[in-house]
Amino acid sequence: MFKRLALPHRLLLLMILTSLLGGCAVFRAEPPEIALAALQVDNLTLSHALLTADLDLYNPNDFNITVGKIRYALSIGGIRVAHGNSLDSIRLGSLQSGQLAVRLSTSYLNLLRLSPLLEEGKPLPYEISGDVMLGRIPWAQRNLPFRKKGSLDLSGLSSDANSVETSE
Repeated sequence: MFKRLALPHRLLLLMILTSLLGGCAVFRAEPPEIALAALQVDNLTLSHALLTADLDLYNPNDFNITVGKIRYALSIGGIRVAHGNSLDSIRLGSLQSGQLAVRLSTSYLNLLRLSPLLEEGKPLPYEISGDVMLGRIPWAQRNLPFRKKGSLDLSGLSSDANSVETSE
């Protein structure tokens, strides 16, 4: 009635079933909550500035998730400053938080467009949006969109400081 499978075929079938069952949790996952924790200037070149954005991530699920990649865009004061992909992944435990640093590059033209807003001395509205890719196995990954708004408080920024704290 049933033909007995050879050992390599049984192992392959077991691997496929395991990955499918493991991927099921990804399909019912809520996206992680994302907030911009800090923005830091790393390097200034002749044409652009290199920044690091620290993102706070919170897993609202009652199971562990792996954030495989974040595709993002950062706008400050309605001006799109940077966009790109994270290079690292992070595993978040059930109802746990973590932080992921992402590298940004912005042109001086975009920074000049921000100067009228900087002169006002008021907190700057920011928006970070994009997609979070949950999982590491290509056929079991799920892209979840996110959008987070907040404000950058520049009141504590001094001439020798190079980071900006944020609030929501």
